[in-house]
Amino acid sequence: MSPDHPAAAARVRFIEHRDQQVLLIDYSNCDVAMLKLVVEEGHRIISRQLPNSVLTLNDVSGTSFDQESVAVLKSRVAANAPYVRRAAVTGISGLQALIYEGVQAFSNRRIPLFPSRDEAVNWLVQD
Repeated sequence: MSPDHPAAAARVRFIEHRDQQVLLIDYSNCDVAMLKLVVEEGHRIISRQLPNSVLTLNDVSGTSFDQESVAVLKSRVAANAPYVRRAAVTGISGLQALIYEGVQAFSNRRIPLFPSRDEAVNWLVQD
């Protein structure tokens, strides 16, 4: 499977909220293999945007992680930093909180956590 795998590509798309474009990166209920494909697809799209221009909404509800997928996620979150103006996460539960903290620490980014997609997207588009 390549980074432009159709199922992964379908999980990374721009949505519009209050006349602004938000990149939804939907990791929800991914197994480890799909998670890695979605991470790569997200990076492919983000790295083609203008620096400091992208709003990202990351949903990790029900997602499985392993050591390799966490490493891929850390490296891509760090690599995406120059392009991302604001990022939000939803769907963190249980042990995912440890991974979330680790990714933030490694990438030197603060990515707020929200209980719902609606709250996250509203925060992303506020001035």
